Amino acid sequence: MTAFPREYMMSVDTLLSTRSLRARLAKFMSRPQRHRLLHGYPLAAAMRFAGEDERQRAAHCDPKFVLSRNPSHPMLVGVLPHPFCNPKISGCGFCTFPHEAFSSAKAAAVSAAVEHEVEQRVPPSSSFYQASVDALYFGGGTANLTPADSFRRLSHCLVQAFDLTKAEVSLEGVPRNFVLGKPLLLDVMTEEIPARHFRISMGIQTFSETQLEKMGRLGFGRPETFASAVDAAHVRGMTASGDLLCNLPGQTLEEMKSDVRKAIDIGLDQICLYHLVMFPGLGTAWSRDSSLTSALPSNPEAEHNWCSLRETLLQNGFHQTSLTNFEYKQFENDARRYRYEPISYESSHCQVMGFGPSGISFAASEDGHYALKTMNPESSLQYMQSVRSPSPIWNRYYSYDRSDWEVLQVTRRLASLRLDAHTVSMLQASDRWDRFSERLELLREKELIHGDRTGYELTPKGMFYSDSIAALMTEIRWDGRDELARNDVHTSNSGGHM
Repeated sequence: MTAFPREYMMSVDTLLSTRSLRARLAKFMSRPQRHRLLHGYPLAAAMRFAGEDERQRAAHCDPKFVLSRNPSHPMLVGVLPHPFCNPKISGCGFCTFPHEAFSSAKAAAVSAAVEHEVEQRVPPSSSFYQASVDALYFGGGTANLTPADSFRRLSHCLVQAFDLTKAEVSLEGVPRNFVLGKPLLLDVMTEEIPARHFRISMGIQTFSETQLEKMGRLGFGRPETFASAVDAAHVRGMTASGDLLCNLPGQTLEEMKSDVRKAIDIGLDQICLYHLVMFPGLGTAWSRDSSLTSALPSNPEAEHNWCSLRETLLQNGFHQTSLTNFEYKQFENDARRYRYEPISYESSHCQVMGFGPSGISFAASEDGHYALKTMNPESSLQYMQSVRSPSPIWNRYYSYDRSDWEVLQVTRRLASLRLDAHTVSMLQASDRWDRFSERLELLREKELIHGDRTGYELTPKGMFYSDSIAALMTEIRWDGRDELARNDVHTSNSGGHM
């Protein structure tokens, strides 16, 4: 959580001498609220590009640049088969994730490169070979646009590399592609992967065909398509998740509630509710349209809407599992509950292997004195060139010291709604505890969190303003390091699973 506007990139001492904590928090809360807290510390924009020296050291297995497996830690595998999409309007009007124009041939070529990456990084001699995986996620937004033959080969490759018999396997994508085409990727997935449980995750955004047309998403599916995708998952014993947006330009609260009710009615097992991130200068198609940006609600109005929708979900049998995720209560103690995200929030004992364009990997030592995060090239061309290179495939990295580790723990735990007693105890043992406690007390004063030194929880208001909380807490780690100052802090987080 380090990518914030340039005027903040100064030392903590300077910040403290020029502006009070209270004033800075007020300024953070007056700005657009994004979803950075979900994406892990640091964001891609704050990760270093690897130079030739780092790449050579990684190639020669320098421990500082090599992910090491800890058999006692849960194992996540994230796979982005390709970076392609085919929206009618670039980014569907609102999306900030990088994507390239889709073609089957290009998607097949990149998917083959991902297979090669898996084989390179997980040979029989690797400590990760046939490691038991807790959750496998085929992501990148449009993973289900992968050609069926390519997806079959990639699935087979993953089965050869890992033990997936105890894994939850998720396939993300646009609704239409879950129900059209032969064979369906839903069937390819179950035929090739001997997993414990399967689920789908689709971007619904809204049930309003008028809004979908503005986004250029009608080709991705209409309300009846959403229902068909849920049915297709359920008939195969899978669970189904859908993403909804709220606070769209000109959208009324009743229209938002209608979307939530329709999502419940079609039988979604999990509903992910996201406040629309849009403001002038963001770079998306919609953000350049003044008639749309002027129709956005203010932050207090948007917070009220989000809190009302949250209550609607809670009153209709859902329980909240993270900042944006709600699952039916029947899954709370069920083996079919969503596991990938909760495991990723336990970064003190979690390891991630990410494959494909923008794939993110992470591993840490047991004591937290060492951790490494790496990221693959974003573009398909750069990625395929890296796969063919003898050097490491990743081109960005971040090595955590003890202070970074503390910030990572805070941000990941907050994304899961609470700072537990163990995390607070770890912070109290740090020489930065006074700075943490001062900020926690202010957040409690502003009713963004509640609790005490035995543990803190986000309030509903704090959930909406989580971006501001992240900004305030990550100030503690700012020390003017070069990588923070030279990266474009307006760059959106470019995906990945950490």
